[in-house]
Amino acid sequence: MRRFITASIISICFVVCCAPVVFASVLRQRAEASAPQPATQAISAADVFEVRISPARGFLVRRKGTVEWIDSSKLREPVVVGLLDGTSKIYAPSKVIKPPKAKHTEPPNYPLKAGQTGRVLLHIIVDDKGAVRLPTVDACSSPEFANPSIETVKKWSFEPARLNGQPVAVLVKVEMQFGL
Repeated sequence: MRRFITASIISICFVVCCAPVVFASVLRQRAEASAPQPATQAISAADVFEVRISPARGFLVRRKGTVEWIDSSKLREPVVVGLLDGTSKIYAPSKVIKPPKAKHTEPPNYPLKAGQTGRVLLHIIVDDKGAVRLPTVDACSSPEFANPSIETVKKWSFEPARLNGQPVAVLVKVEMQFGL
């Protein structure tokens, strides 16, 4: 029984840790499959950039065909990393994107045991209306905290991020610490 529980925990952690890679791949596939490309339009940024989500460093981007990953928050250009619902561009945080502001947040309801502490790292997309979309756990101290974290951030709302004064969808890193 103990081996089964250990194997289950390892399997869950593997799935949770692989979610960012799968998410980035899905975003790229959606962008490639559904991005309209009029004949007069140049290659879009979604065709040029890839994104990697690093729990330690945040959102890393690189131009396709290059080796170097760069922290997106240091860039002075908008970086499109995918499409939301096949139409709305999703931007990585950068110096030209005014980040979203939280309007409503609430703390998570974790199933804490006496003396237990931990944290959950996840990322969300805040859409151009300020709603939370596609919450994804990137790392967590214990698998039992993943679902309560996701359910909590789904209830949050934001003033949307802005690019040149216009609301846009953007990736946002979230860290939840509990029991501290």
